[in-house]
Amino acid sequence: MLILYRLIINVVCLFAPIILRIRIYKQKEDENRYKEKLCIIKKKKPQGKLVWFHAASVGELLSVVPLLERLEKIKEIRTILITTTTLSSSKVFEKKIKSKKIIHQFFPFDKDIFTKKFLSHWLPDLVIFVESEIWPNFILNIKNRKIPLILLNARITTKTYLRWKKIPNFAKSIFDSFDICLSQNKETEKYLANFGVKKIKNFGNLKFSSPVSLSSDKLNKNILKMFHYKKIWCATSTHIGEEVFCGKTHIELKKRLKNVILIIIPRHIHRV
Repeated sequence: MLILYRLIINVVCLFAPIILRIRIYKQKEDENRYKEKLCIIKKKKPQGKLVWFHAASVGELLSVVPLLERLEKIKEIRTILITTTTLSSSKVFEKKIKSKKIIHQFFPFDKDIFTKKFLSHWLPDLVIFVESEIWPNFILNIKNRKIPLILLNARITTKTYLRWKKIPNFAKSIFDSFDICLSQNKETEKYLANFGVKKIKNFGNLKFSSPVSLSSDKLNKNILKMFHYKKIWCATSTHIGEEVFCGKTHIELKKRLKNVILIIIPRHIHRV
């Protein structure tokens, strides 16, 4: 299975420069930094111990910000490397994280040669993957180098579990490569145990423990006044085209209900 996976990744990477250029045109990639995804690294590794976090996008990044703030205060840790995959997450990083001790890099394609180059450059002392970021080449190469590896806030849906269940031996070799898996719910804990993973702990969802950013009291009062006695429904994490369906549904609801309000929260920040 690993051979087939690597073959598919190698084929994808042949077209990666074209794919990235198209995404730049659609404003989904950073034109100045897209080569980081091809493992072309311009930043130098600072001396001393380095902890690497990989968080796919905005939600995963925000969930670990409180943890980053605590680790940043530990003198023995000289550098914290954050990798993400989306343009929106890099913008959130720039806005939320000001410490020079914490640096951002785009996560490269999971091609075997890229993963080895990346690990040789950064030489992490600890690696933490967040939620459902499972990249076989990276995971196996990290294990081969005997670098401690943690799956933090682990999340496996039933749909994902059924996919992995079709390749049980491969699933076990991947998930068992983690030194510990900290699941966000009992369902994920059960699925990981079914794969033969022994070091699991139901840690709870980090996103629920993240501090809520509150606006001014005056603004809060205005919001409460605006929505007082209103019936509110919310469409979250929407993609292109889905808002049209929500709009049509809202028009029908307004025919039956009074004072109904629709709040739409797009999946990607740049579409707001």
